Amino acid sequence: LLAYSGKGQVVVRHLDVSQAVNEMADLVQFSIPKSVSLALNLERRLAMVAMDPSQLQQILMNLVINAGEAIGEGNPGRITVATSKTDVQTPFTDAIGEEIAPGRYVTIEVSDTGSGVDLEKKAKIFDPFFTSKFTGRGLGLAAVAGILRSQKGGIMLESTPGKGSTFRVLLPIVRTNRD
Repeated sequence: LLAYSGKGQVVVRHLDVSQAVNEMADLVQFSIPKSVSLALNLERRLAMVAMDPSQLQQILMNLVINAGEAIGEGNPGRITVATSKTDVQTPFTDAIGEEIAPGRYVTIEVSDTGSGVDLEKKAKIFDPFFTSKFTGRGLGLAAVAGILRSQKGGIMLESTPGKGSTFRVLLPIVRTNRD
């Protein structure tokens, strides 16, 4: 709930997102069904973002666990986690209704070959306590939304029922000597 409201206690550090994702790969792999393969496509030497490493871990874990659940236990499938850099030229509204300002962002993309999200669920998927699963509390994507609000980041969702989904997270780049 604190993550959703953006009021949790955080320890902000400059992070290389690709390096952090790579370091979490074993934990992420352990969190998905054994029948699902995990592929990493990480861009090297990305610009840094300023955030709490545990919040980055929470974003990645929630997105990957949801992707694994969308594919389902015992079903063959694939989850791909990719990182890159993108320049936003004009403001736009993201999937949680936040305006994303022009600027440079690090992107984390989590794609799956799962069941996809229909239009009705797409409108509610980031709401607290909304879940389409028998088990679960409906707080995973709400926490992701809260973290991204506090980071002045954003998220986009592309999904086709029966074909899979892609969640694209945008995290603002911090200027460092490395840029």
